[in-house]
Amino acid sequence: MRRAHCTFLLLSAFIFVAVSKADERINEFQPHVYDSFSPGLIQQTVGACSYTVVISTSCLSPKYTTDRISITFGDAFGNQVYDPELVNPFTTTFARCSTNTFQVTGSCSVQICYVYFYRNGTVGWIPQTVEIYGSFSTPAVFFFNSTTVPEDEWYGISNCQQTPTAPPPSSALRLQIIPGWFSCLILGFLATSIFSPY
Repeated sequence: MRRAHCTFLLLSAFIFVAVSKADERINEFQPHVYDSFSPGLIQQTVGACSYTVVISTSCLSPKYTTDRISITFGDAFGNQVYDPELVNPFTTTFARCSTNTFQVTGSCSVQICYVYFYRNGTVGWIPQTVEIYGSFSTPAVFFFNSTTVPEDEWYGISNCQQTPTAPPPSSALRLQIIPGWFSCLILGFLATSIFSPY
């Protein structure tokens, strides 16, 4: 009876950890507020590249907006591009059901994996999709699925993996390549064998 109880507890803990980790990763791909971004922290690390940014505004958005819209995007290597105000002099910027194209210059990114908007104003704005094309990067497409950009907060999507760092010592590397689920399985096996009456 005691063995079954311990096995049940370990299995429950394993399932809880696995589901919470999966849910945490899925939420990064959904539009969300990015609290720790500050435009003052951007540094141009690799040259200057030109980007074409194509933004489709949702048909659920207000008829047009006079709000100031800023954008930042970049890659997992710390290369960031920032434009404090997206303005298209040839069209009504961010009108409902419209598509606007902008030329932005900034740090050269290898593979763009995040985009965030900042909206300052009271009218509101709802993006649908964002496409970013750069000279040296693969095209990136982000789906906002008609979610409102909140006022005075950075809001967007990140598909980035963990930012690369210097390689760890070889002993630490061996520990890091063991997947979390495998560690839980080993711990469960050990706990079951320790509490086993046989």
